Amino acid sequence: MKKQKKFILLTLLFIFIFFSIGVFIRYIIDPVGINNKFDIGLRKDTALAYRTQKYVELNELQPNTILLGGSRVHYLNPKDIEKYTNDKVYNLGLQFATLEEQYYFLKHSLENLKINTVIIGLNFYTFNDNLKENSSDFNKNIFDYGFNLFYQVKHYLEVPIFKYLKYVIPNNDRNLFYENGAITLYHQEKVIKNNNKEHMWQGTLNYYQKVYKDFNILGEKNFDYYKKMVDLCKQHNVKLKVFTTAIHTSQLKLIEEENKLDIFDRWKNEIAQIFPYWDFMNENSITEDEENFIDSSHIKQDFGYLYFAKIFEDFDIDIPEDFGIFIE
Repeated sequence: MKKQKKFILLTLLFIFIFFSIGVFIRYIIDPVGINNKFDIGLRKDTALAYRTQKYVELNELQPNTILLGGSRVHYLNPKDIEKYTNDKVYNLGLQFATLEEQYYFLKHSLENLKINTVIIGLNFYTFNDNLKENSSDFNKNIFDYGFNLFYQVKHYLEVPIFKYLKYVIPNNDRNLFYENGAITLYHQEKVIKNNNKEHMWQGTLNYYQKVYKDFNILGEKNFDYYKKMVDLCKQHNVKLKVFTTAIHTSQLKLIEEENKLDIFDRWKNEIAQIFPYWDFMNENSITEDEENFIDSSHIKQDFGYLYFAKIFEDFDIDIPEDFGIFIE
């Protein structure tokens, strides 16, 4: 009996040691760049855990201005905003971001950081009542308990280490792909260079055709999250700037072809009743030019400064008159 107990204890001890070594190795490799304590010569791949990495980086950087939104916002350069706010800016744009995620990031930022300005880039499809789960690493509990030991271990166990190594070892480009939360211009150029433009363009249109086809009801839950975001900014007495993200006119035609113009117009009217905003999601001299876009959904970072020049009313910048309409 004593031998059996001893065997069980040794087995459990071996499993614990083996488990601990595995977690520690993952901690050293640190694929996403959560701790950045060791540099073993491998590039960090933030895309493996955008939400977790941004939570950690947000709290480390302690910005005074935050930019919220989806992937279209993710491409915008915080430096284009710094000239107007004169403080530290962090881009909280997330691939396939939901309004729920944006709300929790905003709430955490306002309650824990010295935020002066909040800028929100709204996307039509995120208000879809039929919006599907984005299968991201978003974890609401992290905002209540922080990135504690339990969540750190959970992160390092869940990150796909072999997938990461298989990708990064033969493609170990050490140039910055992300900076202050944003996709860098270098990363953008890599995306453009490494993808066939026609295929990328058509692929995006095909994706959004399905999105608009299923878009039948504006979701009350999504509007509630947006209303709460606006209310939070008012409660914390911060400057709030809201805008709709520009899309190429081919996407506007898709909305029309799928007979969703009535929902699209109703969405714009309803968000105007919540808070005034700058509308860039329309036909204008910028959205008509395909060369201004990476694909039909994402305007190039090169033109992001036009958003903020318009929003902050910088009359020293030459902005096309038809780019941006103030709605209140």
